[in-house]
Amino acid sequence: MKAFFSLIVVALVIGTAGFLFSGKTGGSPVSESSQAITLCEEGTADLNAYRLNEAQKKLEACLELDPNLSEASISLAFTFGRLGRIDDYEITIAKADSLVGNIADENRRMLAQLRLSGSGQSKYYSIRDSLLKRLEIEKPDNINVMEALVGRLKSDDQREQAWRKILETDPNYAVAYNMLGYLELNRGNYDRAKEHMQKYAFLAPNLANPHDSLGDVYFAQGRYEDAEAEYVQSVTMQPDFYASLINLGKTYLARGQIKQGVDILEKLRSEIAGSALEQKVDLEILQTLVIYDLEDKLVDLAPKFVTKWPKDGNAAFFRAMALAFQDRLPEGQAIMDSALTMWRVSDHYQGNKKYQKRIDRAGKRYQALVSDLADSPSTRVRHWAGLVAMSSDMVMHEQSYDRWKLGEALLDNNQPERALEQIVPILDTNPRLINPLLLLVKIRLAQHNPEQSRQALEQAKWSLAKADADFPPVLKIK
Repeated sequence: MKAFFSLIVVALVIGTAGFLFSGKTGGSPVSESSQAITLCEEGTADLNAYRLNEAQKKLEACLELDPNLSEASISLAFTFGRLGRIDDYEITIAKADSLVGNIADENRRMLAQLRLSGSGQSKYYSIRDSLLKRLEIEKPDNINVMEALVGRLKSDDQREQAWRKILETDPNYAVAYNMLGYLELNRGNYDRAKEHMQKYAFLAPNLANPHDSLGDVYFAQGRYEDAEAEYVQSVTMQPDFYASLINLGKTYLARGQIKQGVDILEKLRSEIAGSALEQKVDLEILQTLVIYDLEDKLVDLAPKFVTKWPKDGNAAFFRAMALAFQDRLPEGQAIMDSALTMWRVSDHYQGNKKYQKRIDRAGKRYQALVSDLADSPSTRVRHWAGLVAMSSDMVMHEQSYDRWKLGEALLDNNQPERALEQIVPILDTNPRLINPLLLLVKIRLAQHNPEQSRQALEQAKWSLAKADADFPPVLKIK
């Protein structure tokens, strides 16, 4: 799992056990309670290892012994953030903000401020650049500072060099291999990504997260059984590792085991009810309904999502799609247009190119999906081609849905060769993708190549071997 959940802004946790209170403290004691210091160190180590429930228990116990230990408040805030407990996260960040200013030792205070400055909820967010600038000069070889500096880098190449420099300083800094692994995964270099994740697992044999990260590599390649094994190992080692439970549910969904996948996600939902992680679970289910054209279920669940998460940006998209599927296109378009207008006038949209692209892609995707419901094949081709062009900078496994939809439109427009050009790269990456495989069957038939069509059909049947009997793609090949 990457260092962040996408739903909330949580800073990298600066300082593992042994680093929080290292160095001189100018004669001022960190805490009168040695037990509190130990609990803070151990709780922060648990946070870094994603043992979130253990981290919460230890850090809360620490703060009972010493309510003024700012480092413990910072770690507890980030623990709440990763658990998706947004209200507790914001309250504890505010408390940590107030405590940090009372730290007498300047170095300790600046490092604590640096940790907080990674959160948009902290008053130190606005001085992050100046903090880093000063610490970069005064403590250039401090791993905590080096790790924070990675976040300022714009290119993957720069980030790779920075993580490698960290490993030169500390060859056993396990999280660096995790981040290098994701850099390679996002480049589509799956073998290199796997090597980094395996090194991560070797250096951190008692952690669940390396197995979750390795599972992500296998999942992108369509090695669903290998991914499943890694996610199961992760939750066996740590039953409350929610990211692996979500990923395990996604793996079943990808194989067409909708009932089993949704069952896992629903059970998880009951454990994390009311949190931002529940929101993530709901999104995974809705996205699956869109991918596999389960329109009836989307129409039923989308309003519930909107009611439960009215402030979520995805709510407008799914509400608009549900209306479109009910032949209420003007209403759906009005909702989507209103949401896009609101997003595009925000300061975040104006100042953040990545956010701009994400919003623009969302608008284009809605336009393309609605086009599938109402327009001619040539118009559909134009919309989906525009979306694929907007996503050309993304790694191939993240382009699979858009390329498949463009391929469908091209085939319907009597362009089987061009349709084939779209799906060959994604099937080369992941030969288990069900929808592109079924499209390949139709393309080969359109090319009057029954033998290759039969081969593609056998591949699709193999990919669907574990799917539910009523899974729509299964029904299509019967």
